[in-house]
Amino acid sequence: MNILLTGKNAKDIEKLLQDFEIVTSNPDIIISYGGDGTLLYSERVYPGVPKLPMRDSSVCKKCPRHGEKFLIKKLFEGKLKIKEYRKLETTILYQTFTALNDFVIRNTKPIHTIRFQVTGTNKLLIGDGVVISTPFGSSGYFKSITGKTFKNGLGLAFNNITEQLPPVFFKENDIITFKLIRGTATLSFDNNPDIFNVDENSEITFKVSYQTAKIYELDSLRCPNCHITRG
Repeated sequence: MNILLTGKNAKDIEKLLQDFEIVTSNPDIIISYGGDGTLLYSERVYPGVPKLPMRDSSVCKKCPRHGEKFLIKKLFEGKLKIKEYRKLETTILYQTFTALNDFVIRNTKPIHTIRFQVTGTNKLLIGDGVVISTPFGSSGYFKSITGKTFKNGLGLAFNNITEQLPPVFFKENDIITFKLIRGTATLSFDNNPDIFNVDENSEITFKVSYQTAKIYELDSLRCPNCHITRG
């Protein structure tokens, strides 16, 4: 089995992988050694390849179930369960992009709001923008805005708008359309450094993608018994 390692300190666990072939391309599995950001990077660069996320020991005091030796032993023995997570997608400049966590549209300049319309409300909205999230990503930015998470479909959160609106939840086959009426905005997704400008009168649609991320033991990043010791 060919393993590719990602993460700033990934070399720290190479000695634990003597039963595997460590490669730099064409992996069977990727071990993402870091945090959520490392996992998002790994999925962006190697989409669809199964991934085992692990917290970096230099920043996390881990419970026995999520120590490196324990997880690698279970991987070698074929005892780790893999789960597929549907992504979101949108098309910009004739290119289709996918997001495991979320797409974020927000005002380019923090001193100026934007005016926009979006599926789920018939109103003209004024504020900083929106977050369109997957269930996977709903524990992140989406939750920080709404205080909620969800398990199916896609969710729409309103970011700092002039009236209080609850999040809107959509079914897996629904499409969300965002139209920028006035102002300038940007579109970003996950932790991709590429950020796109959104012009006035632009319409952007979002939907659940057929592409999936295949992840082993996601609890290794979300476990309440593992404690982050520093950022």
